Amino acid sequence: MKTIYFLFAIVLSGLWISCYDDKGNYDYSILNQAEVTGIDSIYRCDLLSHLVITPKLNSQDKSRTYDYMWLCYKNTKDGIDTLSCEKDLDYELTLDPAIYTLVFAYQDRETAVTKYVFSKLVVESEYSRGWYVLKEKNGYTDLDFFSSTFEAADLMDKVHGQPLVGRPRGMGLIEDYNWFNEESGELEQWNMCLSLLTEQDLKVMRISDLKLLGEFNSLFYEQPATCVPEKWFGWDGANALINDGRIYTINIRVGTLGSAKFAYEKTGDYHLSNIMTKKSQLCPLLFDEKVGMFCTVTENGADIIYLESDSQSKFPDAYPDYNLIYAGLLDEGGLWDPGKGYAVMEHKTDKSRMVLHFDLLCLDKDWGGDDAFKNRIIEQDTIVSTSNLSSATCFGMNRISKMLYFSKEDKLYYYDLENKREFEVKRLNGETAVPAGEHIVMIKHVVFNCSYPEEAIEEYLSKLAVATSDGTDYKIYLFDIVSDKLQTEPTVFAGNGIPAEIIYMSSYMGNAYWCY
Repeated sequence: MKTIYFLFAIVLSGLWISCYDDKGNYDYSILNQAEVTGIDSIYRCDLLSHLVITPKLNSQDKSRTYDYMWLCYKNTKDGIDTLSCEKDLDYELTLDPAIYTLVFAYQDRETAVTKYVFSKLVVESEYSRGWYVLKEKNGYTDLDFFSSTFEAADLMDKVHGQPLVGRPRGMGLIEDYNWFNEESGELEQWNMCLSLLTEQDLKVMRISDLKLLGEFNSLFYEQPATCVPEKWFGWDGANALINDGRIYTINIRVGTLGSAKFAYEKTGDYHLSNIMTKKSQLCPLLFDEKVGMFCTVTENGADIIYLESDSQSKFPDAYPDYNLIYAGLLDEGGLWDPGKGYAVMEHKTDKSRMVLHFDLLCLDKDWGGDDAFKNRIIEQDTIVSTSNLSSATCFGMNRISKMLYFSKEDKLYYYDLENKREFEVKRLNGETAVPAGEHIVMIKHVVFNCSYPEEAIEEYLSKLAVATSDGTDYKIYLFDIVSDKLQTEPTVFAGNGIPAEIIYMSSYMGNAYWCY
């Protein structure tokens, strides 16, 4: 914080130096005390709205006079903007949508003592907060958006003139993409973006205004031989892409994506599945289809790291006769606890299934100790052929309870990972989760838990998203989860197409909260 004060002192000195008249009086045994009221700890505002703040200085010495300044910044190294030099602020928010630190500075004209009041300023566009639905429509990929104030369908087609080529693969988050604006000749930094993946294409879309800032070919120093984007995921300050079974990573310490690019793929004779899971800062749980082994990567390492067995391993580390058909995450213990991972495996020949339980401490390279990068499969459940789970077509993990959701046509079930039993999921009033005849195509428990009390930022969301589609139209039911049941009256979104992925977006979102 001293560094920030020093930077402000430099900024303020140029404006206020002429206001200070050294009268040679250095007897400050009794200093004036001024308390500021009327400034909130956080302001959340829409783009182009007016931010109006009228602070009040309650000074012990009523004769004191002050100079004032309002400033804001995203990061001090990117500069500090001056909003006003008046005590009362009335500012039209033309700032880019982002989270800023807002500063009210006031300087005593007699003593030249400057004090500061800090707040958070969240500037949002209409697309900054809400639900994005990636969907297939007529063999192409498009995007719908839903919020509490408006809905927008087919954004790619309507905003950019055409949908994305190929069927959808998924979405990822890029917190700080750099983009060179050729019209202004300036580098625009800290762009919060979504990566949109299809079978044949990849686009980088800025969330604030839906502008496309990048594409598959612009992301590499040396373009891969094939364009088959399969999965995007990230760490805090790092991004990773699986393309045609090969994986690339880039760390912000090497360079910010957009200015820097993906370099070499991880080495080795492997072909990664596009099914994976990952918790916030942990390394990902990946599966190499060539050898049937679970593996991972680090942001900076050059190789694939296999989770090989040691004396503490309880189950095999290789499953060459199986395909991975689902992987999910349990956020056991909160944001920084590694939690548990679950993998649904299907035999390549007889189609029998099993569920593998992982202690994800094995993916914590910093705190995993002897468990780091070792085979830590702690349980293995054989699924009997008479169960519904043995023929389920859609899966989703409860992020806070040991329940593996799955569906068969219009029925939603969960498999109790603790007691090894399955149950139908119903609403509190006894009704089925979705109406009879609707075909379930997607299940996802969306959890967003942001809490920074020292910065007055807090937002929590927990919804089970269940999507149904007849191939032409869809519905998405957003349920509150009540134990092993669902609320009776969910929020319902409707649109055209077949949903493939849903994410909740907030101005506070970052890869520290984004779990795959």
